[in-house]
Amino acid sequence: MPTEPPARADAAPVHVLCAEVQPGMNYRDAVALIGREPDDTLSGHTAAGPAGEPPGSYAIDFWYETAADGRRLVSSLRYRGGTIESVDCGRPADGPAPPASPASPGT
Repeated sequence: MPTEPPARADAAPVHVLCAEVQPGMNYRDAVALIGREPDDTLSGHTAAGPAGEPPGSYAIDFWYETAADGRRLVSSLRYRGGTIESVDCGRPADGPAPPASPASPGT
């Protein structure tokens, strides 16, 4: 896992800022709200869905941080075409992955 950049003394934790991001938000506005570029990005493709959804591409950006109690936390934004589809903030980095969103077929 990459090391996180030094935190600004006046910056809120990433997971707190991430919680202000909502699905449907513009990607650039969401990253500006978080206040720094992501630490990692994963890109992928989906197959056509059973209800006629077209195949497509998506990306998930990840931000890593260390909580006050020393736990590693990860926050992520999944987006497609510049629009946020889902938000996952402050999950323990060694915890289970969240369940797949029903609005995201083929993932």
